[in-house]
Amino acid sequence: MVIPSLGRGTLEDCLHAVRVLQPAPARVIVVVSGGAALEPRPGLKIVQSGPALGFAAACNLGLAAARDVERVAILNDDALPPPHWLEVLNGALDSDPALAAVQGTVTDADGRVVDGRGIALDRWALPVQIDRGLPVTGERAAVRPVLAASGTAALWRAAALAAASTGIIAPFDPAFGSYHEDLDLGLRLQRLGWRSAWVGGAPTRHLGSASGAAMRWRHPWWILANRWRALAGNLSAGALLGSLPRLLRGELRAVRTLTRSNLRTPLVAAASSAAWPWLVVAGWRRTTQGPRLAGLPEAP
Repeated sequence: MVIPSLGRGTLEDCLHAVRVLQPAPARVIVVVSGGAALEPRPGLKIVQSGPALGFAAACNLGLAAARDVERVAILNDDALPPPHWLEVLNGALDSDPALAAVQGTVTDADGRVVDGRGIALDRWALPVQIDRGLPVTGERAAVRPVLAASGTAALWRAAALAAASTGIIAPFDPAFGSYHEDLDLGLRLQRLGWRSAWVGGAPTRHLGSASGAAMRWRHPWWILANRWRALAGNLSAGALLGSLPRLLRGELRAVRTLTRSNLRTPLVAAASSAAWPWLVVAGWRRTTQGPRLAGLPEAP
């Protein structure tokens, strides 16, 4: 299990939840960056990095220390899985060898409202958390395909991550910093014939993070720019050009939504628009495994 952390107070709650998982993970690796410190303790491997790392780079650093394993779980340091979480997710991977990644329902801190049941693209090709905002009700044991598993709390097959890794993209692309790196990974896995799924019966409470509000400029930049990174990096040139009207309408919608909580968004959106040719060209030139997608993936 890999837990990227900037040393927030929620980390101890997360580690307590991990200690009571059944079955217990063979190794727990915490990647601590941004000047935070974590006291050594039994059963915990601490990977320390001086500068603050984005989610993608922190996960890659932790995954590099998780060698000779068949499966790797990634957990935000503010996520609290129930004791049976790994048992349910492992069972889903056991039952379908084509599955690369699985996740349960991620809820709010109280466990009453759905935060997400996997990632999909909406009608404007904006990445969304499936079922977000719906009330949490009793979940039956079920498996439902999704475009990508959320990096908040999910289990990946190590062989699939290795297949999707190329150079510094191992397996997350560090150019993403934070946000939409899990979408990009899901698309790259799909290009290789792997699938992702939501699994019922394993909800994880997400205590929530104030990091987005704290990153006043970077938050809207990553949200807007990384959508283009993910799509340009995985669609064929024809598919991207043919989808431009839909993608641009989605861009305007995203800017309006982000502006409600961050008044810096219009300025950031202008910078993102100016950088759009570079983002697209960089995506097209990125060397990754598998044939590019011939069209925008629709909701499963």
